[in-house]
Order: sequence, then structure tokens, then C-alpha cells
Amino acid sequence: MCVGLVGAFLNLVFAKRWNLDIGIPDMAFLLFTDIVFSTVSTILYTLPILALFAKITPARIEGTIFAFLTGTMNFAKSIISPNIGTFLNH
Repeated sequence: MCVGLVGAFLNLVFAKRWNLDIGIPDMAFLLFTDIVFSTVSTILYTLPILALFAKITPARIEGTIFAFLTGTMNFAKSIISPNIGTFLNH
């Protein structure tokens, strides 16, 4: 939650263009914040879920469950979430 809060604040900094006031160009600020905070938040969000599923998965089907779980998470993040946002904004 703290990483999300800092990331949201940095999005506000970018929207208000405060990064230019402290001498950081837009492209450098955007690349740094997007790469660092999206990676860290994905790690903090994904690893606990995968660890939980690794503990509760029955023996001999770990690969299948891992593939299903990661595929479902990727589908939700890259397909379902943007389409719902597009639908709600139209």
C-alpha cells in the first residue's frame, strides 16, 4: 500500500509538472517512475499470491496450477482491466 501511495504521488508530480521544477526531464521521470514502481508493486502484489498457491497446490500438478494462475492474472491485467476502463469511460 505504501508503494502504491508513493507511486500515486509521483503520478501527481508528473501531472503537475513539478518534476521540471526540480530539473528532471519528463521522459527520464516517466521512465524511472513507471519502471521502478510498476515493477515493485507487481512484485509485492504477485509474490504473496504465488507463494500462497504454491503451498495449497496438490502435489504433481504445480506446473499446471502455476500456468493457470499466471495466465489468469495476465489476462485480467492486460485484457479485462483495460476493456472495463474503456467501457466505463464511453
